[in-house]
Amino acid sequence: MKRKANYIIMILVFTAMWVILNEKAGPLQIVSGMGFSVTSIFFVNYYLLDDSYIDSYFLNPVSLIKYLIYLVFQIYKSGISAILKISKGESSVKIVKYESGLENDLAVCLLANAITLTPGTVTIDKSKNQLSVLCFEDDDGFSGEKGGKASEQFEKILREI
Repeated sequence: MKRKANYIIMILVFTAMWVILNEKAGPLQIVSGMGFSVTSIFFVNYYLLDDSYIDSYFLNPVSLIKYLIYLVFQIYKSGISAILKISKGESSVKIVKYESGLENDLAVCLLANAITLTPGTVTIDKSKNQLSVLCFEDDDGFSGEKGGKASEQFEKILREI
């Protein structure tokens, strides 16, 4: 029963994304979105994944919303910080090896994407749970061993997924 509920949630999320991308919420977009969602999940489940789609990629909706809200906040915060650093001429960069405490590969990928989406940082390599991050030289967000406040908060949210 829980598995069916998870599939329904995924279909609704994919349908919502389809409607948003189509920029219309008419019956045709909703029905075609549901059709493409079901077809996509079926295709991925039976032809591309070893495990089921839900086992591999299901995200806790509450944690996903927390992640997205925190991501948008960090994008603006980092953007303002990056603008100030660049305007002051403090734009030298370094590469930091960041060891994530996340076990789930999907969560590590979401962390890498969050790092890349925030201005002033770019994930340039991923090996298991170790990330190579290009960031400003004086960036407090990453220290060589543990990582910074922003990435720790992202990890805390991503552990709930």
